[in-house]
Amino acid sequence: MSKDLARLDVTAIEDTLCYRIPAEQVQRLISSHAEVANYLLRTSVTRYIDRSLQELRTQTGLMGDTERLLYSLSVSDVPGVPPLLCKQETTIREAAQMLASSKATCVFVVDAAGAAVGIVTDRDFAEKVVAQALSLDLKVSDIMSQPVVAVEASERLFHVLLAMVSRNIHHVLVTKQGTPIGVLTAHDLMVLQGKSPLNVVRFVEEQTNVRDLAAAQTRINGLLPLLLREGAKASHVTRVVAEVNDRLIAKILQFGEAKLGRPPVPYCWVVLGSEGRREQTFKTDQDNALIYADSEDEPSAREYFAQLTAFVQDALATCGYPPCPGNYMASNPRWRQPLQAWLNHFRAWITEAELHGTEDALIFFDMRPVAGDFSLFQTLATSAREWLKEAGMFKSVFACISTTHKPPLGFFRNFVLERSGEHKNQLDLKLFGSGPIVNAARLFALDAGIEPTNTSDRLSALSAPERDPMIFRDLQEAFEFLTLLRIECQLRQVRDGKELGNYITPDSLTHLQRSVLKEAFRATTRAQALIEEQFRTAIWSQLGR
Repeated sequence: MSKDLARLDVTAIEDTLCYRIPAEQVQRLISSHAEVANYLLRTSVTRYIDRSLQELRTQTGLMGDTERLLYSLSVSDVPGVPPLLCKQETTIREAAQMLASSKATCVFVVDAAGAAVGIVTDRDFAEKVVAQALSLDLKVSDIMSQPVVAVEASERLFHVLLAMVSRNIHHVLVTKQGTPIGVLTAHDLMVLQGKSPLNVVRFVEEQTNVRDLAAAQTRINGLLPLLLREGAKASHVTRVVAEVNDRLIAKILQFGEAKLGRPPVPYCWVVLGSEGRREQTFKTDQDNALIYADSEDEPSAREYFAQLTAFVQDALATCGYPPCPGNYMASNPRWRQPLQAWLNHFRAWITEAELHGTEDALIFFDMRPVAGDFSLFQTLATSAREWLKEAGMFKSVFACISTTHKPPLGFFRNFVLERSGEHKNQLDLKLFGSGPIVNAARLFALDAGIEPTNTSDRLSALSAPERDPMIFRDLQEAFEFLTLLRIECQLRQVRDGKELGNYITPDSLTHLQRSVLKEAFRATTRAQALIEEQFRTAIWSQLGR
């Protein structure tokens, strides 16, 4: 109304209905009705003063109540220190002197253009230089670690946290349009928070036996309500839980190798299903497999990995992760194979597709490496992507399976519920909600050659302008909502001492939640229609679908 720039931004934190009233009409009301003018003046002043006071309370209370800040503050909001920079030609002695004369704990190595190409920490000087008696006249580039993990100053602190947890690092470079401007350390984040995923990871790393490691499970489950309470998105919550679980698995493998000795050949431990997609909520069944390098002494390798996988299965069970009812575990000899056997499996699944074999194989197309030699997994994944390029039959069978479970919406947009039994008047949020979206995202991602396994990441990559981005954005929002609803439902079940499940009673939801749930189901219906349009072939009728 002032014909000037807007002074404030308004962010909707839930579904909001807004009315846009022409300024001329408001001006006429103010001129002809004194009570309107007084009301606007009074409410505006009160609202903006309250807002300003709240901002002041937030700023002055940063160091007291800070758990939520990781999910609300950006990197630029945290006071950091300028990065210590050196050139690639700098000697180890010069870099050490720079570090000693400053309060920094790391130095970043930059190229001629000023871009960071490596990092050297105080630990590197101890472990790589002193312990190995290296010459101090060598270039600092000889001992630097690559690549440098960097985040833009505009990113949320959550992304720094995720990078530290997933890569087990303590320093992240802060950049502005690619130029180094600061550095954040694990200590900086610890100052900002009380409980945190970093604390849980540190606890996992400190344990020396499986019995004590089992205590970490309670801490991992405790992350879910904490992160949700502090405003983290559902997809962020599941990623944090997955990263902590990855650290737990890696620790168990360390225990196993310490007990059995060095493995005879390199191996890669991979996880499958929801764990492979980083979409775990509360503790789930074990879904894993093992790839090991082809060996001339196959019997020896087979015996070693049989013992190692049995140890890991028992350890995970001790930590609260029950064995998979379908036996999709590395302890099963079928899913503990040398690389060539895995290549044969995937080639057969893709080039000789049939209904039951493809149904059994779905879980393996969410495979993700967790520990060991990742190059074994990369070799397998690269070959699978090549075979998928010409795998029309496989994709058609895959599509048929992906459209089996239709969203539970009736003709008049009413929910289709269970009619009898234990779950009468309920619906399964996983089987008919998030599950079909997972299947659709997986199919479209495999067809497009997209590498990430996480459903949100797959849908984000599929939202590129060259495709029809709207349907994938709708699916992404639908999946986020359904995941959040599942987590909230399971939190209540845990609180009430009930068995964890995915069934929900629509009448227990708010009117808004029911409306959004119906929209989520409609988005899934549109996606399944697109699947039928793109992948349906005559084979569907032969499959009885």
